[in-house]
Amino acid sequence: MNNEEKKNNMAPWWRDGLIIFTKVSAYIAVPVIIASYVGNYLDQKYNTNNLIFFILVAIAFLSTIYLIWKEMKIYKKKMEQEEKDKK
Repeated sequence: MNNEEKKNNMAPWWRDGLIIFTKVSAYIAVPVIIASYVGNYLDQKYNTNNLIFFILVAIAFLSTIYLIWKEMKIYKKKMEQEEKDKK
């Protein structure tokens, strides 16, 4: 067992859950906030009546779905590897 595995075994049980929660929260909040500000700015600049705003928020929503799916895929692989290592 190397040092990294020892550190992982000594980590609190809630650490992985907190990391996942933080990442997923950031994946939800950051793209939507950025899209809101940029969309609002561009709508005012080009006088497009919230068209750009809604398009950018939709793109942010789709990117959020993708990022969360990707993160859950990584987490699932990690959990499967841990189960395999226990056996």
